[in-house]
Amino acid sequence: MRIFRIVVKALIGLITVLVLIMLINFIPTIRLGHAKMSVFVGDWVNVYYETDREAARDTFELAEERAEELAELLGLKEKQNIRIYIYDSQKTMQRKKYGFIASFLKLDWYIGDNVGTDVILTSPANPGKQHTYDSVKDVVLHEIVHAYNHVLNKNMTYWVDNGLAGYLSGQNPGDIKNYGTVPTLEQTRVKGLTGPIKFAKFNGYAFSYNYIEYLNITFSWDRVKEFAGTGDYEAAFGMNEEEIYNEWVRSMED
Repeated sequence: MRIFRIVVKALIGLITVLVLIMLINFIPTIRLGHAKMSVFVGDWVNVYYETDREAARDTFELAEERAEELAELLGLKEKQNIRIYIYDSQKTMQRKKYGFIASFLKLDWYIGDNVGTDVILTSPANPGKQHTYDSVKDVVLHEIVHAYNHVLNKNMTYWVDNGLAGYLSGQNPGDIKNYGTVPTLEQTRVKGLTGPIKFAKFNGYAFSYNYIEYLNITFSWDRVKEFAGTGDYEAAFGMNEEEIYNEWVRSMED
């Protein structure tokens, strides 16, 4: 009986420590902005930034110019309150999503994300090893689409969400044959905390772009827009998810 009590106490202690570690890890995610940030205020977006003013201005002008168009393409009827936070350091941006642990994950490709209708972005002035000034700046459109998708359909899959974001922001991957093996149907259903890492490993950004492009060419943008809002394959396209997937794969083979 005594041993049992010792084991229970040890387990409770371990669980308590793990919970505390998790709470400490996510401290950076509590607030996206801080008092020292400056802001560009627009009709469609507000851009908060730290010190890279010119890079923030370029990003703001692009986002303000395109935000209304992107909302209309997705069928959003009301203007959304989109706040964009630009951080001088890529590590700071990553911590705003995943906490302190992001610093140890070596996600050099990871430069932007959304938190609901808020967008977080690395400054184009500090693009890191895998990006350029322009590629980081242009990512703001990708993330705005994510923010709109969050409003449009909170149950949207990671695959469709990124396909729409890539397609509407014009991140054309080029010849899809250059990206290796086509992801399986199961891979297109990726989700969870490790979802983004798995997605990147099977070139999900390129393939999901091609998927949305296929849907647009085959069925029309109005059907794609309907599907984005409902997630109902049968209602929008007259086929189920697996049938659509098979036809998409066949189209690439052809």
